[in-house]
Amino acid sequence: MMFNVRDSLGSNAREQAVAALLANRDYRPRPVPITFAWFGVHQTMAFLAEREPDHAVEAEAVVSALELDAALTARPAPGLQQLLGVCVASGRDVAVISDLSESAVLATLQGQGMNGHVAVVAARQGLDLSACDAARTAERAADLLGVGVANCLVVSGNAGVLFAAHRVGAVGLGCECGRDRRKHLAETDSPVVSSIATLTRALLS
Repeated sequence: MMFNVRDSLGSNAREQAVAALLANRDYRPRPVPITFAWFGVHQTMAFLAEREPDHAVEAEAVVSALELDAALTARPAPGLQQLLGVCVASGRDVAVISDLSESAVLATLQGQGMNGHVAVVAARQGLDLSACDAARTAERAADLLGVGVANCLVVSGNAGVLFAAHRVGAVGLGCECGRDRRKHLAETDSPVVSSIATLTRALLS
């Protein structure tokens, strides 16, 4: 929701890169969908981490490099800088949760001069793929902030993230600046705002 990293990354660039990596290594028997990452790059990385740790390390490095390159060209969502500034001024700690590599998230924040507005980052660390589960990442972010997850507001434009937030007891807020439409965000039983600017005005009122 915060940056258009996935637009910069492309829809299946990571999958193609991992498939190309495996194609250039000695053959090892594995399910074809895993070899070509048809079920997503994270599922292939999980398979490799369990059964082919040498290839898993290489795949993770390739994926993280792609994510970092995309992060350095990503643009922030309109109004994001103002929202973060209001949060800091009002004493609200901000955590970023993501299934991207932690290095990519940190580079994005630093490149946009926003790292000083974010208290913690909970993202993927190496081959620890727990960050792919938004519920576990929300819990990790709460732990890093030193608060209970029930005291956290998870703002997202992704309905899956909002469902996950509810599952662990966090409060969810949908924002029409991410991947999903309002009707899908509302299906999570979360209130929905039309933009980051709307949320910023609400915090100021």
